[in-house]
Amino acid sequence: MSEHFSFIELVDSKSHPELVSQNMVDAKGYEKQLKYTAGTLEEIRAILCVPMKITSGFRNSALNKAVGGSPTSGHTKGLCADFIHIGLDVDVAYDLIMMNKTRCPSLKKCIYESVKGAKWLHIETKTEANQPTQFFTTTNGKTYTEIKA
Repeated sequence: MSEHFSFIELVDSKSHPELVSQNMVDAKGYEKQLKYTAGTLEEIRAILCVPMKITSGFRNSALNKAVGGSPTSGHTKGLCADFIHIGLDVDVAYDLIMMNKTRCPSLKKCIYESVKGAKWLHIETKTEANQPTQFFTTTNGKTYTEIKA
């Protein structure tokens, strides 16, 4: 998909390996969107200067339901990814992305998720160039607080 992010990374599921084969088949219909998402991840990686591990990318309806995702999740459209950073605290990564948002022209949303003791970042890719970039936090994955950058 891009220099640092493969198709497999963007469709894999460690929590539900039994659903990965069908998820890969279904993801083929969203390759264009997955390339956009990989491009957004590359912009973020350039800011953070550390490797990133994708923990969730494209999800077909079965995988999305299995992980408790929203039926309207951007993951089901290939436009979102969740990730952690190798060797960088999530708080620091979130702040760096906010401070350098102009270097991420394709970033639509960045959400700092801190749920049940786990922390990660969720991003959504723009589908139109004029969409604003927004930042949010959540502690339950259901309600979000916007952070003005």
